This record gives sequence, C-alpha cells and structure tokens, in this order.
Amino acid sequence: MMSGPSLTEPRSVLVSGASFAGLATAFRLNRLGYRVTVIDVAPGLRRGGTPVDIEGETIAILTRMGLMDAVRARTLPPRRFAFKDAKNTTLGEMGHHPDDEAGPRYEIHRDDLLDVLSGAIEGDVELLFNRSIVAIEQRPEAVSATFSDGSRHEFALIFGCDGNRSNTRRLMFGDGEPFTYFMGGYFYLKVVPDTGLLPPNTSEVFAVPGRMAMLNGYDDRTDIGFGFRTAGEIEYDYRDKDQQRRLIKDHFSGLAWKVPDMLAQVGEDNDFYFDRITQIRMPTWSNGRITLVGDAGYCVSPFAGLGGSMAIIGAGRLAEALARHPDDHAAAFHDYEEGLRPFVEQVQERAAIDSVQMLFPGDEAEIAERDRKLSIGEIGV
Repeated sequence: MMSGPSLTEPRSVLVSGASFAGLATAFRLNRLGYRVTVIDVAPGLRRGGTPVDIEGETIAILTRMGLMDAVRARTLPPRRFAFKDAKNTTLGEMGHHPDDEAGPRYEIHRDDLLDVLSGAIEGDVELLFNRSIVAIEQRPEAVSATFSDGSRHEFALIFGCDGNRSNTRRLMFGDGEPFTYFMGGYFYLKVVPDTGLLPPNTSEVFAVPGRMAMLNGYDDRTDIGFGFRTAGEIEYDYRDKDQQRRLIKDHFSGLAWKVPDMLAQVGEDNDFYFDRITQIRMPTWSNGRITLVGDAGYCVSPFAGLGGSMAIIGAGRLAEALARHPDDHAAAFHDYEEGLRPFVEQVQERAAIDSVQMLFPGDEAEIAERDRKLSIGEIGV
C-alpha cells in the first residue's frame, strides 16, 4: 500500500476505474513494465449488468493477452433475437451464432469477464477501493494525484478509465456536459432471477412509437429493459431511485405484450440501472500526462453493443502506442488517438442512427422501416 507523498518512479502509473477499461489497461501496462496502481470509488468490483459481446479486434487483443481461452470457457450459448407485437406474434427473428459471416462472435456474462480480467492482474497490480482522485496537479516531469483519503501520490502518467461520468475527465477537462451527446431517450435495466417470461438463450423486443420493452433470458436470470424517447432532456436526479421507478411506471403502464409482468418486477428495491442514453464525444482524449480510455473518453452508448469491447480495444491500442513510443508519452497518446478515433466515430454514428432506430423506434415510420428491414434480412445482431 502507498502512504503519503512519494518520489515519482519513472514507470509508476495510476489507473482510475476498475471496470473493463481499467482492468485491461492495468494488465497491458503491467506487461509493458509499468508499476500500476488502480483505484476505484466503489468498495469492490462493480457487479451486475448485461452480457458483453466479444468479436473482431477484441478477440485478437484478448488472444494476445492470453485470456481468450478463459473467455471461451465461459461463453454463453447462441441466442435467438425476436421482435414481437402486442399479441406476442413474432415479426422477425435473427440468430446469434459463435461463427457467422463476420467472423467468430462470443457472448459472456459481464461478471465473468470481470473475473477473467481481475484474475489476470491479481498479485501484479495494486488495487485500492473506496477512494477516488480529488485533485490532479501536472508538472513537466510528473503528475500528482490527491486521493479522497487525503493522501497525495506522484505518478509518471494517469489513465482515466472511470466510465461515462468520469471523475478524471471532470478534473482535467471540466464539466462533462459539452462532451455529452444526448441520443434522445432514457433506458432502464434490471437483472432478476429467472422469471419464466421467456425461454433461456432468447431475447425479445416489443416497441410502440417512442417506447421499447426488452427481455433477455438466460439459464438463471432475466434482463428486463425499458426505453423511452424524448424530444429533449428531462429533469431528473440520477441519484433518486424512487423518481426513476416512477418514470418507468408512468411511461409503460397500460401497454400490452409482457409489459405488465415486467413492470411487476420493477418492485421497490434500488438494484437497477437508469440513465439517459448518451455518447461521449471529445475533441481530444489527452491532457499532458493524463489520457482517457473507454467510456470516459468515447462512450458509444449501450445500444451499440460494443461498450465492453471498445474498452478492451482502447486499452490494447493505447498499450501498442506506448510500446512504440516508450520514452515519449505525448507521441504515444497522439498515436493512440489518431489510430482509434476513426473507428470510434464510425461506431458512434452507427449507434446514433441505426441501433437506436432498430431497437428504439420513435414513430410509426421508424417502426415500418424496421419491419421492412426485418422482412428482407437487413437487420442483424
């Protein structure tokens, strides 16, 4: 454990955030020879959430990390994805297979991927929970971070891997709102024990103009999702769970399909996710000796289906840039951003248009276009 101020070690770095971006970044930095400390404001790894798709470049990166076999061992079975109407009639279906025309594709529970990544750095990386960065001071030769416990530490570099509401981004780039792109809606997600609402290894979506209900079934759990579109942002407190439950009940009461049974699962507990659907779009991801990785710098939104993968890709691209420029962090950060930004922007644009309209149609015209694409096989998951 570190305590109090210390002299900077040239290879001592700080990673803020212990989710996919932070754990993958810590792994890669450790392999490059850095002395890595990871901090997170939570008391431990943040559990829960929907499964993660692993495909394309993410597979190659995890393979180079030596972790792909562990991921394959925890892969979920192929799933069927169906669009439904109010009478539960199937409007169209899509398969999700491990090997399709686009190449191998796997789905893994979020907690399982967390365990794979955290296990890979155990004993090699210092993990400090229940604390966060409250101040950062840069100098030409180093950067100091003051933690929430009052201690102050010096590092060569700091990596902000702390998610959509990144504290590192706030400290180094100011208020996050100018970088937040609102995608026109809000999303609720709750993971509950098996409800019997649909078979395992199945996903179903029901939509009316401006509102969407979704179920993902697994062997031992069910994801219950609701989303609604808005013309502009609404006033709500992201810490007020009672208000968020009321918003969901007000927007979805009276709808058909399986919505009444889904609303019964909303309950009164606070174990759910609710937030506006946004992306993070920044003119630059770096400031001096600090750079951002994953959602902190370039959140692509839950509807892209690539949040976990993008975090791992970002960590991989960053590590490769640092390996190319081991003694020049500015050149490495520029290389990292220049190489990854076109891909990020492509995914963000696709999510902002195609993904939202497919899962989350705002009006009858968007529903008709979705159904047309389903009928000719243009939509895939």
